Amino acid sequence: MKKEIQAEPRSKTPSNMTAAQQVMNPELLSASVITACHSLDNSQIAGYVTELKQQASAIHADDMSRPETILIAQAHALDGLFANLANRAYSVKSLDVMERYMRLALKAQNQTRTTLQTLAELKAPKQVAFVRQANIGNQVQVNNGTVPTRAREIQNEPNELLEIKYGERLDTRTASAPSGADTTMETVGTKHRPCER
Repeated sequence: MKKEIQAEPRSKTPSNMTAAQQVMNPELLSASVITACHSLDNSQIAGYVTELKQQASAIHADDMSRPETILIAQAHALDGLFANLANRAYSVKSLDVMERYMRLALKAQNQTRTTLQTLAELKAPKQVAFVRQANIGNQVQVNNGTVPTRAREIQNEPNELLEIKYGERLDTRTASAPSGADTTMETVGTKHRPCER
């Protein structure tokens, strides 16, 4: 005999949050990482959560001063890291160690560029344009407003002889004047031609 267990959800007040809600709370997760990285006392985590919630509500109110400050500070830190790694690369004697330092320095430089590009897009967002059809080909004519032409049946007549505009057939077996390359050689006479064509 099996018993079914049913759990009633508690009210969603901050003092009565379930353990899953507390663990999945983004502010609490960030505060736990901050306390672990800086070796801070875990008893003060509630204050960190409160500060993170205030910063998140400022972002929701379209106050972007804090993210802009973070990005510019990170760009300066990455630029300093680039300079430090580049100086270390030039001070070592081993080529392998120098290459490792330069790779790390160039990665820091690229991250600096990416951070500044993100800051620029945050300050001046790109304008969105809805294009009906873009003409990206060279000299391609795009007719958006015209009515398409009617489809016609293509007549292929591959078995007919090709003719020149003035009516002569393109038959190379007829006698022609000797060419300029060998004037002594004449065309084949009528007695050596086939009887039927």
